[in-house]
Amino acid sequence: TKAEAYSATAERQSVALRFNGAEVKGVGFEVYQNQPNPWVNRTVIGFHLPEATDVTLTVFDESGRMLYRQVGDFGKGYNAFTLDKELVQSTGLLYYQVSTSEESVTMKMIQTK
Repeated sequence: TKAEAYSATAERQSVALRFNGAEVKGVGFEVYQNQPNPWVNRTVIGFHLPEATDVTLTVFDESGRMLYRQVGDFGKGYNAFTLDKELVQSTGLLYYQVSTSEESVTMKMIQTK
């Protein structure tokens, strides 16, 4: 179901949950930890967009060598890239970067045999 909140005067308000104790000011560009992690055959990299835009996923190995890149046009809200092991010919510690024209987030993941 869609999350909704209402003020004392019955005005609709935005709802967002954060578990790190930070003050919630609205949902902007967010990149989530890949699931599962570590992964063997396939992993999903989720992200949230405040508005529709082009998004680039880039995967790097520990030395910074680019292993994979995918560009897509995504809508506002939650979206995800699915990454199969055939696309990334490397194992161990990897980095993934999810970028828009205005923002970029880099995170770690582990690909095992």
